[in-house]
Amino acid sequence: MSNFETQSFSDGALVFSAGDVATHLYFVKSGTVEMLNAQGAVFAEVAEGQTFGEAAILQGGIRSATVRAKGPVTCTLMGAQEACELLQTYSPLLVTIVEALLLQQSMQNTMRHG
Repeated sequence: MSNFETQSFSDGALVFSAGDVATHLYFVKSGTVEMLNAQGAVFAEVAEGQTFGEAAILQGGIRSATVRAKGPVTCTLMGAQEACELLQTYSPLLVTIVEALLLQQSMQNTMRHG
């Protein structure tokens, strides 16, 4: 993952907000981020070694949550196109499968919270 952009965030900094266009996947290299719902309540934490922002794989994906740094955080960013290309190196079918799973997850989240 050395070819990808790295970005650091200070404590409390917003990584992105709900409603933003999704352009990247994020891999937490160090630290922890909090995921916030529309009311600003924390509903999940993502720690070192984990990922967030998977909706970026979908064409025209929109962020469904706000993410902020909980303490200092460093992330590696992967663009949506890079993610699709990486998946296609294994199998072009993987892109279709991942997009379908993410769409299903998005619909379930909307039904649960919408």
